[in-house]
Amino acid sequence: MLMLTTPLGSQSAWGYNLASRPTNSDITSLASEGFESARNHLESELARYYKPGDQKKTTPASATAFVEWLDLWRWCELLSRETSTENAALVQRHFCRRASSAGLTFVPPGLTFPPDAIPISLEEASRMASAPEVRRELQENVLPSGSNLEGGLLSDVAGKSLAIEAMAEPSFLRSFFANCDDRDFFPLVLKNLRSIREAYPTKWREYANLALAIAFVSDSAVPAFWPHHQVPSDLVPKEIAPPEVQFGRWVEANESRKLLLDLRRFSANELKFVVDAFITPSEMAWAQKKIRLRPGNFDQAFSMIRYRDERITAKKYVWEYGPYTFAAIEKSGGICIDQAHHAALCGKSLGLPTIMFSGQGSNGGHAWFGYMSSTSKWELNCGRDSSQNLVTGTGLDPQTWQPVSDHDIQQLAARFRERPEFLASMSAMAMGEIFEHAGQLNEAQLALQDATRLCPENPVPWSRLGDFMARVKSPVTDQLRVHEQAVRALSRNPDAKVRHQQSLAALQRQTGNSLDAAKTENLILTQNLNARSDLSCEVAAARVKAALEAGGENKGAMEFHKQLQSIGKAGGGNFVNQVGVPFVNALLEKGSKARALRTVDIMRQKFDPLDSSPLDLQLRAMAKACK
Repeated sequence: MLMLTTPLGSQSAWGYNLASRPTNSDITSLASEGFESARNHLESELARYYKPGDQKKTTPASATAFVEWLDLWRWCELLSRETSTENAALVQRHFCRRASSAGLTFVPPGLTFPPDAIPISLEEASRMASAPEVRRELQENVLPSGSNLEGGLLSDVAGKSLAIEAMAEPSFLRSFFANCDDRDFFPLVLKNLRSIREAYPTKWREYANLALAIAFVSDSAVPAFWPHHQVPSDLVPKEIAPPEVQFGRWVEANESRKLLLDLRRFSANELKFVVDAFITPSEMAWAQKKIRLRPGNFDQAFSMIRYRDERITAKKYVWEYGPYTFAAIEKSGGICIDQAHHAALCGKSLGLPTIMFSGQGSNGGHAWFGYMSSTSKWELNCGRDSSQNLVTGTGLDPQTWQPVSDHDIQQLAARFRERPEFLASMSAMAMGEIFEHAGQLNEAQLALQDATRLCPENPVPWSRLGDFMARVKSPVTDQLRVHEQAVRALSRNPDAKVRHQQSLAALQRQTGNSLDAAKTENLILTQNLNARSDLSCEVAAARVKAALEAGGENKGAMEFHKQLQSIGKAGGGNFVNQVGVPFVNALLEKGSKARALRTVDIMRQKFDPLDSSPLDLQLRAMAKACK
């Protein structure tokens, strides 16, 4: 690694050859300018070099040299930010207003904004970030214990050594930016990296992806309900050690051969599904000693725990058998959520990336897990009940604590983010940001269009292009065309495709084409009935809600029955949870208990759940609430 000692702030030479990889001299020159000056300088150089609207597969956007220059710009741009800007963005991620009330709503880690959320403007968020009560809420419930909102530049948070050293490590910067997410809180990400580097000045380079995974996962508090909703938090043997302590423990476990696979073989994006094992060292040691499965048959970990049917019959869904340790679960047995938790956390303890899933099927909810059996293969159906038509499994992404589906993990399994065309599309998208910052809006749009052409199946540039065109008020016909193109390009990504279909329908309705909007929404319903009924139910729920608001109970009931007939038995637990529960609750709020009870009875007749299944018990509980 190149070690740079040139002091920040001295004069730098201008003019770089962006067709060639950055040299030691180039990096020294940039470092000497200071990060803000280097950022501005690189923006100018990159904008002159890049030709938007003319990007094919073999252009600067896909060239190694260009990507390294662009990563240097990204690094300088990040380090030149004020922490106050990041604090305001954090406020926007955890506070919103509701359409039904003017008051603020706080959304803690692990939860999503309500459907009627109204985002807070950056200007308002900046003011809120200075308010003592808001800062206290964030520090107590969003940031890890002991963390505070700080002031100054991010370069000060990172420290000079890490800030400059990273510039000479293109592979580190590439991994860093390939794994960044819009919800990352960079003051803590950089602080975490700095603490790891200072504690392990040699090992952190060898285990750079491990350091990144820990830094990204540890920039937020763990959700209060971790590891899941069906165990009291005070029974969980949880420990969240400082990032450098976590790093040291994982390195020691790896080098003493306590793990099934070498952590150095995984990407940071995969390792985040290992380092989210927030359990005590004694629990981790138990798993490393007792579990004798290998990567090739680790799916058997699910059935190692005896299933207790009597808990379901007795409606004892919550653990009530003392400390929630591996040994206790093994001794007492459990239901599917306990089986999935035990398997997933034991897998993490043994160095396997794992994730717990839950989903709705024909007989209600179920939990299972997925794991990486090698550095190129995920097994996602471990403990999944094939008879239940569980169309989608949802877990938590430990980097953001937001929902992630098994379909998203399938993309991760293909190492999609490491493909050259993906990197090229992200580079072109970054150029769009540079051009927009410079006020060159035409060039910005062309660069974003480059990004969609370079890797059409990458959903991120399509979303950025759609947002950009809405922001700059492009002609509606142009916006419609982009969303139509996105729908075709993302045909194998149902979640992303539906988002663009929804945007398409909203634009069609905005221009008075209600018939076209209805046709687009009908496509969402019909195209996803079998494989992704959860997406069909999302549209159905929106239609029932709109009918309720526009025409009251009678129209709402008509729309509900229409959607129930359209989706049919395939909806199962998804329909009950996404459509039935909100509609029944709305009827109860209006005092219509009889109609609410009839609605529950109609769903029971339609779905005909097995006795004592989760769906049967849920419908029984709903019926009881209606009496």
